[in-house]
Order: sequence, then C-alpha cells, then structure tokens
Amino acid sequence: MPKQVIQLGPLPISKVLRQWLSAVAPQRWIVGPGRNLDPLHGPTHFLTTDIETLCAQLQSDEKSVAETSPQSSNFSGTYSQRWITYEKEIRQQLDDTLANEMRLVESKVVWLLSKHLPECTPLFIANSMPVRDVEYFWQTNNRYRQPVFSRGANGIDGTLSTAMGLAHHNAPTVLLTGDLAFLHDTNGLLNASWLSGHLTIVLINNGGGGIFEMLPIAQFEPEFEKYFVTPQVVDFATLCKTYRLEYRRIEHVRDLINCIEVLPETGVRLLEVRCCQEGSLKQGRKQSVHQRKEILDSL
Repeated sequence: MPKQVIQLGPLPISKVLRQWLSAVAPQRWIVGPGRNLDPLHGPTHFLTTDIETLCAQLQSDEKSVAETSPQSSNFSGTYSQRWITYEKEIRQQLDDTLANEMRLVESKVVWLLSKHLPECTPLFIANSMPVRDVEYFWQTNNRYRQPVFSRGANGIDGTLSTAMGLAHHNAPTVLLTGDLAFLHDTNGLLNASWLSGHLTIVLINNGGGGIFEMLPIAQFEPEFEKYFVTPQVVDFATLCKTYRLEYRRIEHVRDLINCIEVLPETGVRLLEVRCCQEGSLKQGRKQSVHQRKEILDSL
C-alpha cells in the first residue's frame, strides 16, 4: 500500500477511489489553490502552487540529483516502466475478456464504442452507469474522440438537450445514455428538426436505474424495484415514430458495429440496446451488474 499520494487539484468523485484512500489513509500532497481540496479530511499537506510550476521545479531537482548521484537517476524511469507494464497487462486482460463476451451487456457496448467510433467523434456521456462504464471499460487508443459529460447532483438534467447542443454545427456526434436519463429529457426531441448536424443516440435500455443495483438497498424487494430502480416500459420505437426519428433495435454485436463505424451527416437516430438476450429487462440489468463485477474482481 502507498505511504504517500500526490493529488493534483480537486479529488476525483470516484466512490471507489475515495473509499480506497479512506481505508489506506496515506499522506497526501495536494497541489492546487489555497483552499480545502480534501473532503475526506485525511492526513494532508497543501502545496499552493500550479502544476506547471511544480513540474518545472521537480524537473530541475531531478536533474540536480542525477548530476550529483548518477546511481539514482534510473529510479523514476524504473517506476514509470512498472506502471506502464501493469497498465498493459490489465488492459490486455480486459480486452481479452470483452472480446470473448458475445452478449451486448453494458460493458461490451462501451468497449465497442471505443473501438469502432470514427476518429474525432464528439461523445456525450450520460450520468450514472454510462460515465462509470466508460471509465472502467473504454479501450485506450489514439483516435482523438472528444468526451463530454455533466456531473454533479443534477447531472441527469438536460442530458439529451445538451447532447443536441454539442452536435449542432459540429461533426456527427454520439450520445451514450441509459433509458432513465434519456426519458428525463425527451422534450429535447422537439428541437430535432432544428439540428444542423447529426446525433446518434446509443440507448442502453435496462428497464430502470441500473446503478442502484450496486447498493446494499438492492437486497430489499419489492421496495427496491419500485422506489429505486423506477422501472419503465416505454416503447422507444413508438416514441421515435412520434417525433419522426430514425429508430433501430440493436440485437447483435455486428449490428452495433455496422451502425457506428460510419455516422450519418444529418438528422437524429436512436439505437436501442436492450441488455437482455432472453427474459425480462430486469434479468438483463442484473446480468450486466454481475458481469461487470466479475470483470473488475478478476483484474
């Protein structure tokens, strides 16, 4: 376990990261403006400087150490190489697992987007599970996609409208969203006829709020399903017909790849991915949760 951690700017909002830092309680060096950037209230030292100044100083110090003690000069290179090696091993394991996954579970959808979207595609990522799955399963590459997302207490608000704004007078754009985030802002479709450009909506339909399956409250039925998941039974094909949008149901991996490798230039279309190969959306949602946990636990 690390004894010291360097934190650049505010602490990321990742729950997993915060729980880990609280459990390990390392000495943290926080670089940033002169205000409290430690919501965990752990053992911290504040360095009230900007990152550029700190990096320049560290570079100067490293050069001085190398000149006076040549045997120490390889330490930083060795440490960096270890990180690179571990990253490659984990990424390869993740890629192998998802390559062999034939079901269109949520992690697989994100992985396919990272591999097959055109270069430089603007990508708006909805709150809750989509943005977390992108963090977990997005394949690193040099295709220069442009990720955009809204975070915070009201991060679900205006998901569709914001994505349409991103697509307006822009390159063909993609919105990755769950069903509840999309339905929360369906009035945004009233602006579809005004859109100058194109928006593809990749809608992961798991029949409610899948993120709540990760909480202890998921053990308590039927209250959990009714008050937390808030399941919906919307027919998205009919909804798209109402707004005169192109609709396509995605049932196989190849269907999704064919739809995203080349994006249209105009209009709005919705690609619905129902995360259940058989059975109910509830079963598909739980299947995605179980598969996600299996992958992360194996790394």
